[in-house]
Amino acid sequence: MNLIKFLKELKFYTSQQENKKLFYLICSLFIVSEIIGLILAPAIVKILIACILFFIFLAIVLFYKNIAEKSFNNFVKYTELKAVIENIEDGIIIYDTNFKIIDFNPAAQKIFGLNPEEIINKTITPDMVQNPHLKILTQILFPSLAPSINTITDSGWPKIVEINFEEPHLKLKTFLNQVINQENNQVVAFIKIIQDETRESDILQSKSEFLTVSAHQLRTPLTALSWTLESLKKSLENKDISESTKLAGEAWNLIQRSLKIIEDLLNAAKIEEGRFGFNFQEINFGKLLEDILKDLSPILNEYKISLESKIQTNELKISADEEKLKMAINNILENAIKYNVPNGSISVLVENDENNPHNIKVSISDTGIGIPKESIPKMFGKFYRAENAQRVEPNGNGLGLYITKNIIEKHGGKIYVESQLKRGTTFYFTLPKVK
Repeated sequence: MNLIKFLKELKFYTSQQENKKLFYLICSLFIVSEIIGLILAPAIVKILIACILFFIFLAIVLFYKNIAEKSFNNFVKYTELKAVIENIEDGIIIYDTNFKIIDFNPAAQKIFGLNPEEIINKTITPDMVQNPHLKILTQILFPSLAPSINTITDSGWPKIVEINFEEPHLKLKTFLNQVINQENNQVVAFIKIIQDETRESDILQSKSEFLTVSAHQLRTPLTALSWTLESLKKSLENKDISESTKLAGEAWNLIQRSLKIIEDLLNAAKIEEGRFGFNFQEINFGKLLEDILKDLSPILNEYKISLESKIQTNELKISADEEKLKMAINNILENAIKYNVPNGSISVLVENDENNPHNIKVSISDTGIGIPKESIPKMFGKFYRAENAQRVEPNGNGLGLYITKNIIEKHGGKIYVESQLKRGTTFYFTLPKVK
């Protein structure tokens, strides 16, 4: 027997409050019995009593040795299991047969937005589905209450169920198993593992949607380009210079449109994959805006749109990725031009943010077709276009504002929109000043 290991185990066992008193009581009785026997009994009896008591004491020590070893090993296993449960990425809930929560790991806390203090030792009942704070947890423990379930296993253990929620948007997969007492084969608890598949599911759906929209968006200009080039070929054969020049211009425009679609699709894909990198440098926002508006001058003249620009702050130094910030502002201004009315106007205002003195606030207003009220919350979604915008410009891809929002937020700013149908639209965004 390894004496040091035994002493560690015995120390651990006797350190438990419920074992300490019993151990000390038996040791005390042994010592008292030994003293009485040695004082009162004859010599031969004293030796006999001493031997008997020694063997009894040895049996007690061996008995305690076995109990101490089991207790120590169980403690080590519990500690190891606890460490695994605490650090695993999946949510884990352990509860007894009365649905009293025994354990609730950090991953589960994150999924359900609950702290262990408010859930451990709490008994969950079906009527708690009425409590908004506990609604999702209750539906996970009682899947029949969930809005949408898909049972993967009909019988046997573990029981696997997929549960989808609309609000909040969640796609969860649960694995339920029993915890059985090996001595009496009775179920003493249940362990439920929750895998949050929301992001993975959304990515798969996004990729499928991305491929479908990409094919659709590119097919239209490429088909038109094919027809244009075919017509160009015929006009060249007929030596019609005027028609050939016109068709070459149309082909050029279609190529530029296709390249813009491809660029937007690639940028959206990089955003999804977290590869839309930024190179921040200190720049003067006034100079950046001046360059953007100067480059847009030919388009403004083509659409007969007037432009007014005002800067009402002297603090124009910001930390920005100049190329990407230009892309974001151009997206807003191009929309203001395309969806404006004939002889309409655009005004750009740069001022201090009244809500945060460390920000500048930019507003870009137009006198265009406006955005329907029900479409405003969806304007920054990927591939979304309002119906009235589709009628005015059928060839948009619905990615410009999605990319713009990502760029502004990566700069530490916020973007939002206000609009009235047939009265115009104003996009607002903020950017932090360089401190």
